[in-house]
Amino acid sequence: MKKIFTILLITLTMGLNAQALKLKAGSVLKYKVTNGAESYNLTVIIKSWDADRSIDYEVTAPKAATGNIILGQACLDNATGLNNDFAGGAMSMSTESCVWISKAVYNSLKRDFQARLSSKGQAFTLLNNYEDEYKVSVDGKPSVLNIIYAEEQSGKPYKYWILNEEANPLLVKLIDWGITIELQEITQ
Repeated sequence: MKKIFTILLITLTMGLNAQALKLKAGSVLKYKVTNGAESYNLTVIIKSWDADRSIDYEVTAPKAATGNIILGQACLDNATGLNNDFAGGAMSMSTESCVWISKAVYNSLKRDFQARLSSKGQAFTLLNNYEDEYKVSVDGKPSVLNIIYAEEQSGKPYKYWILNEEANPLLVKLIDWGITIELQEITQ
């Protein structure tokens, strides 16, 4: 009986084990955005998973918008700024990033437990407070992602939950300038 209970327990928790994401061209990321009392959706579709990553996005409010962003190799490797204004149109990023943080910022958080970052021209230091798990739907199933939680320590409103994968430091959740962007669903 004890053996059956153990097997059942393992089977029930298998779907909630932390997993590595396998994002690629065609993967879809669905975020909930909250700005004060207003909530709306941000959908990101990965168009290219090459050295220069290309994403299409759609925002449902406050003003519906669609666009394309190219995150160049310099951006993915070294960007120290974040730009989370999805206002529509096409743009290319090299010194700022969105949806992901750069490998340099990720590595600094892992190695030094802090990293310099800027948002809307405001520079600050993020401290890696702890590693944790984050629950999200992946391919329609409840899943757990390993994340790093980092925040600015002087009372400014910067808090980030970052996928704990060097090759894919995805922003899973962030609170930045009073806006919360939170990953709800991933289709790989």
